[in-house]
Amino acid sequence: MRKTDRATNLTKGQLKDRTVGSTTLSAFKVAGRILLTIFAILLITAVIVGISLLTFIYSMKDESVKIDLKEYKQTYTSYLYVNGSGDNKNQPVQKLSLHSGEQRIWVNYAKIPQAMKDAIVSIEDKRFWDHKGVDWGRTMHAVFNLAGGADNFGGSTITQQLIKNLTQENEVSLTRKVKEIFRAINLEKKYSKEQILEAYLNCVPFGSGTQGVQAAANLYFGKNIQNCDIAQCAAIAGITQNPAKYTPLVNKDNNRKRQQIVLAAMHDQKRITDAEYAQAMNESEHMTFVGKKSSSNTQQVWDWYTEAVIRDVQSALMSKYSCSASAASNMIYSSGLKIYSAEDKNLQNIAQNYILHSGVLDDDQQVQTGFCAVGYDGRVLATVGSRNVKTGNLVNSYATMLKFQSGSSVKPISTYAPALDKGQITYSSLVKDEKIDNYFPNGSAGPNNYSSETMSAVCHGDVTVQEALANSYNCAAAQVCKAYGVLQSYNFMTQKLGFSNCLVQTDSKSLGGMALGGQTHGVTVLNMAAAFEIFGNGGKYYQPYTFYKIVDHSGNVIIDNTKRAPVQAISSVSASIMNRLLRTVVTEGTAKAVNIDGWDIVGKTGTTDKDVNSWFVGCSPYATGAVWTGYGRNKTLSSTSYSKALWRGIFEKYLSTKAPKDFTFDGNMVARQYCMHSGLLAGSNCSDTQTGYYDIHNLPQTCSGEFDLDAASEDEENSSSTADDTNSQNQQDSSEPTNETSSQPETSQQSEASSKYSEMSQAPNESKTESAGPDSASSSKK
Repeated sequence: MRKTDRATNLTKGQLKDRTVGSTTLSAFKVAGRILLTIFAILLITAVIVGISLLTFIYSMKDESVKIDLKEYKQTYTSYLYVNGSGDNKNQPVQKLSLHSGEQRIWVNYAKIPQAMKDAIVSIEDKRFWDHKGVDWGRTMHAVFNLAGGADNFGGSTITQQLIKNLTQENEVSLTRKVKEIFRAINLEKKYSKEQILEAYLNCVPFGSGTQGVQAAANLYFGKNIQNCDIAQCAAIAGITQNPAKYTPLVNKDNNRKRQQIVLAAMHDQKRITDAEYAQAMNESEHMTFVGKKSSSNTQQVWDWYTEAVIRDVQSALMSKYSCSASAASNMIYSSGLKIYSAEDKNLQNIAQNYILHSGVLDDDQQVQTGFCAVGYDGRVLATVGSRNVKTGNLVNSYATMLKFQSGSSVKPISTYAPALDKGQITYSSLVKDEKIDNYFPNGSAGPNNYSSETMSAVCHGDVTVQEALANSYNCAAAQVCKAYGVLQSYNFMTQKLGFSNCLVQTDSKSLGGMALGGQTHGVTVLNMAAAFEIFGNGGKYYQPYTFYKIVDHSGNVIIDNTKRAPVQAISSVSASIMNRLLRTVVTEGTAKAVNIDGWDIVGKTGTTDKDVNSWFVGCSPYATGAVWTGYGRNKTLSSTSYSKALWRGIFEKYLSTKAPKDFTFDGNMVARQYCMHSGLLAGSNCSDTQTGYYDIHNLPQTCSGEFDLDAASEDEENSSSTADDTNSQNQQDSSEPTNETSSQPETSQQSEASSKYSEMSQAPNESKTESAGPDSASSSKK
């Protein structure tokens, strides 16, 4: 019978069985393919992860600690120097010596008793003498602990603990652990076991503010470490795991229990005999602690400038050596550094004495202040961090540490300078002092201007840049900043003027924050003083510094601040024009109280909402200065004139000691008369003019005089108003916004001209020019 015949004669049941078997086989094949695919994916993922992990680990192989243990063990006195007589940098004189006290006393390895070495090795790292920096068994155990939810690795060898103490890196992460492992391996290649154990026993904290076994022995037992017996060494060794918990002066029972654990470990590891163990255990039950505190001399209180130097030196050392604040502090106090301060002793003394004794702040005993003066190369000349007599060290400074909203004092650096430098405005460009729709979160227009006479919100229509800045019109500044770009303003301040340590991303989207100084966290007085450098040195920003250099005890310059390159924030000619604009703030604007006879003073005032903060930031031909006054909290000042009075008083005394000097201006800045109605260069038909300052390569066009005719026509109409109308207007409710310009609606011709001014003021004009002098802007009527 043929196969086809047999297939035909199969029963239905047989056919069904064959079909089911075939389907089952197909399902197994599909499942097999899926499992193979999953396995392949897992294998590939494992390979990728493995390669990535190996690459990461390999990248860490050269990790090392940058601190030299041979240098670290030495205790040298460091010295702070200031310029000599007449601010002579080449003849520095010693101002201060810095040295460690009895809380950290280095003791050489040979003078540390064997019992102390054995106690610490027994309880902290019993295989210390055998491994090469890492105990791999303990490390793997620690990894499993972490995977199981432990909040720390544990398993660190003495070498690894030494590294952690030197760097103060305590983050619980795989990255830090891998980095620590390679640092330990490399450290043991460089130093002997004895050197590592010596460093460890001299830098580890032993509670109650002590570092090292010598300081601990002095404090707890009133003796040197070499005179401590086995029980006493065990008591000291037991503290290291948790100094706060096991310090015997606070937790005597905890220390005793831990001490006995240490003794048991020493006994189990055959480091002490049965007899020694029994005697030490008996002694532990009756141990007494002296608790003798350090008898160091009364702490010398630094002045505000010295405090700023110490903080900056610590920060610089941390950055250079990738070490902790504690390690950097140890270097300052015990490594024999020579620190050359940039302080101007004369100005520092003037500022401190004036703030303390002038009586300017006597009317309000709660108001605080901060002051900084900066030279045009970034040198911080003086700083005062409070109105009060300084009674301690490492305290908060209102000048260099705390941040406050800057108010209108920021307008020159956030808005007008970058817009002028970009060519969007000139000295006399017309800008609209009008509110912006949807300015406030509730959708209302803003910001508000406030008249010092009426304290009511006013807008002024089209005004020149000079008028807007001199009188600190908020609406005009907001309009200019909006046109320039809020993000661009933020980038300018953070990238060109050093405000990256103050401003945050939310500021980059805040028109009020950038244009009017309502920053999220505020700025420091030092930030503001340093930023105004650009208006007196040709547009260059130098990062401020409080010390020239640091020299190690071998005579090597390890940090040098005198070779910093500046950032060209704005062009030299733009800086000169801004200088002249800021001069009008002092001669005719909001800072007339700051003017000093015989000196060319420029600057900007600033207050914040409800007069919580008050500022004046200004420039003299020798230096910039910034003063903040306030309460450091949301409370209205009793007077906003304090900052101006302090600035003027300090700089008047300072400049009286200096030879006459003028600002140096860029040769491309020229003085020209401009039409007060159009903002363009004055033409023959312009009757109302003022002197403005311009870039010779970007002069406005010349005014035809038609705008003066419009203004004259308006004056005639206004003069025909009756006395009754005038009286009626003067009796308006002062709470209503008023406009000091004409209340007549703007004609279409005037509207066109207003927008045309902005375009025309940017157009170049090749007319004959002459160089500008240092005189401030003056008005003239023809």
